[in-house]
Amino acid sequence: MNFFRRTWDGIQQWWQPAADPEHILEQTLWDMEKKMIQMRRAVAQAVASAKRGERHRKTMAAMVQRWQQWVKLALDCGDETLAKAAIARRQTYGEMLTKLEAQREEQQAFIRGVRHDLEALEDKINHIKLQKDWYVTRLRTAIAQQQLQTLQQELMGGSLDAAIADLELSLWQVEAETDLIDPLEAQFRQLEKSQRHHPKNS
Repeated sequence: MNFFRRTWDGIQQWWQPAADPEHILEQTLWDMEKKMIQMRRAVAQAVASAKRGERHRKTMAAMVQRWQQWVKLALDCGDETLAKAAIARRQTYGEMLTKLEAQREEQQAFIRGVRHDLEALEDKINHIKLQKDWYVTRLRTAIAQQQLQTLQQELMGGSLDAAIADLELSLWQVEAETDLIDPLEAQFRQLEKSQRHHPKNS
């Protein structure tokens, strides 16, 4: 079914690092159940329409049979003019009956198709509910694999190595500056800095 294909595509779009697998599954089930409700309504409306159409068809069939009898009656009475008028009327009702019968076949085919899809959807929903934990585990595994692949791509691309190299360079610079400064010299530099910030009035 196209609906199942769209549902699976939706799940794939939700595979993001911050996605919650259980939330994804609950949302998927909710969407499928809403679709199932729509399909049930469609079946109910189609069945109601088919019943009305069947009543109309039976009425037309009865009218065709009645006018056929009147054709025979007119011929038995020797009134060809009246018989021709009855034949024309019978033909009109016959054409309407043919259209209604074709419409009935289309409606029945539609109802059978929707009922089949509805049963398949209900089975799918029940299957997912029964194996919910298994599906959640699969989703979490897929998300974890996606995160791992992203990390591997970063490592392969050298972006992490570059960040580590920058950090090590900064540490080396700080360490080098610390090693070169004499403790006594550092005291005088601090004293000079204090004088600049707080000069004495001459």
